[in-house]
Amino acid sequence: MDKPARPTWISLQNKALAHGIGALSQHELLQLIGAPQRGPMILPEEAAGSDALRVLKQSAIGEFSRHYRVGIGTACKLAACLELGTRYWCQPPRPGQALNDPAQVRHWLRTELRDRPREIFGCLYLDARHRLIRYEELFAGGLDGADVHPRVVVQQALRHQAAAAILVHNHPSGHPEPSAADHALTVRLKQALALVDIRVLDHFIVAGNSVTSFAERGWL
Repeated sequence: MDKPARPTWISLQNKALAHGIGALSQHELLQLIGAPQRGPMILPEEAAGSDALRVLKQSAIGEFSRHYRVGIGTACKLAACLELGTRYWCQPPRPGQALNDPAQVRHWLRTELRDRPREIFGCLYLDARHRLIRYEELFAGGLDGADVHPRVVVQQALRHQAAAAILVHNHPSGHPEPSAADHALTVRLKQALALVDIRVLDHFIVAGNSVTSFAERGWL
């Protein structure tokens, strides 16, 4: 029986360009970093700054390459290194893992959402012992908001047979305080989920390096 063909450096590069560096597996990231490529790797000094790395985290590899005059191959290698570092320092919670450490959850959510260019709304669905069933990003919007439909949130909770939920969204503006609309949405979702006997444990807002917890503020 023939072995499956090993992916080439070019095929991994094309996958990263088409779907973002986060779409690559751990093994593919290592292959992308370690595989040889033609030509020297020339990296302008300004391409290693925090703003440049933020562009890479937003999966805009082509934009990074054009703006900083870096070859596509070099840009893909840098993005792979950055993604590996992120995964090493902040492991996502695994299905079945009890979310008993709020600090760990906050750290993971901050790493996951702080550099997103658009507002994302998601839910962590939990069982009766507060073990993770699934994390889902349900809605995406623009810089100032995303349209969230409580019916979809409830449907997904029932689909996963959840007993509890943690709500989360980011503020790409970097402002950590919840808006009046955020408060109103939390109330609507809490009421909608309560109708099917599902508790809302918290609502986290990620804004840059800040994470605001509704539960800690006494708003739930």
